[in-house]
Amino acid sequence: MSDDPDLTVLLQRAGADPAAGEALLPRVYDELRRLAGGQMGREAKGHTLQATALVHEAWMKLVGADGESLSWDSRGHFFSAAALAMRRILVDRARRVRSEKHGGAMRRQPLEMADRAFDPDDLDFVALDAALTELSERDPRAAKVVELRFFGGLSVEDTASVMGVSERTVAREWNVAKAWLARALSGSQDD
Repeated sequence: MSDDPDLTVLLQRAGADPAAGEALLPRVYDELRRLAGGQMGREAKGHTLQATALVHEAWMKLVGADGESLSWDSRGHFFSAAALAMRRILVDRARRVRSEKHGGAMRRQPLEMADRAFDPDDLDFVALDAALTELSERDPRAAKVVELRFFGGLSVEDTASVMGVSERTVAREWNVAKAWLARALSGSQDD
């Protein structure tokens, strides 16, 4: 994720200048689409939400109901907000699917967030969101790393750039967060 001074200017002006807001989407769309594609790869088989729809829903959260874009301090600030928007969309969708009137009753499974593939059929976004919320109260930086890496699809290098910390710090926080979340989601988390 390289810095682009022109993009940073657009991000900073997006709220005050409608032309900047209009010019922003084409500049960030491909990256948002890539992030959403990574998220959709984690969805259960037979899901109905597509990456393009996830991008569009996230974009609507980012620009607001009135179509007025917010302004962001930097590219990292924008993509952090986008990752959070995608997280909320996926969690809300998981809650709707899980509800009894939609035939839910998903089973709770431990999350093994190691850097290997896992079965998306066993991923419980609602339980993950609850555990991540608790982790954010205990260790906000570790929770932010999970949000950017898991929901935002960012690499260690890009996460470090967004957060303004070293890659080593991100890698350490990622490993700590994975272990903590695995215990929390398996129901064996102790204080």
